[in-house]
Amino acid sequence: MFHPVGKDKRYTVTREHIGKEKPYFVARFCGEWIGASAFFDSAVMLAIGESARHNGALTIEAVE
Repeated sequence: MFHPVGKDKRYTVTREHIGKEKPYFVARFCGEWIGASAFFDSAVMLAIGESARHNGALTIEAVE
């Protein structure tokens, strides 16, 4: 288990089986699903982005 947001242990990134061929990296906040990625760095960014939103930051989800 990895805690990607400084000393805040509520955010975690772990490898989990989510119905894909191989385990994915899953980001969680207090055990609640944030998102998943095949890549560790992407899952860490999901957790960091969620932390920023919880702290009041405005974030861009997608640009089309």
